[in-house]
Amino acid sequence: MTRTTLILALAGTLAFLVAVALTVVDIALRSVSMLTVHGLTDIVTLCTMIGAMLAIPYGFATDQQVSIDVFTSRLPRRVETGCRFFAAILGLVFLAGASWFGFQQMLTEYGYGDRSQSIGIPMVWYWIPLVAGLAIATLVNLWLAARLLRDLVRG
Repeated sequence: MTRTTLILALAGTLAFLVAVALTVVDIALRSVSMLTVHGLTDIVTLCTMIGAMLAIPYGFATDQQVSIDVFTSRLPRRVETGCRFFAAILGLVFLAGASWFGFQQMLTEYGYGDRSQSIGIPMVWYWIPLVAGLAIATLVNLWLAARLLRDLVRG
């Protein structure tokens, strides 16, 4: 799971690099001419959605999400594992709900046929990385919860 999410995070990083590169090109063009990168805002927004949403599952898979170690690190190992299991279950429930509602909104946007203002990117393209990232993060939390439960059962 960690390797798969790493590959997705690297793809997300590539999307961020595309956004940065296009922004730099736009700035360079504006400084020497009257040319610009047409639709830059739409493209950068889409790249940012892709980058952020593909990186989130990796954060969960590698246990790099925000947590309060000051308290849990002082607990006995079994209690700490129980707290991490509970957090994984909460994450699973929250992300599953966010995935479901995001998917419903994506279908609504698809039905309306909305497009971005500058270059007409279908708005559903902005929702696809969001829903995919949340769904993958949900699966990662399910995987984490199963691993932590196994550790709790083994003692």
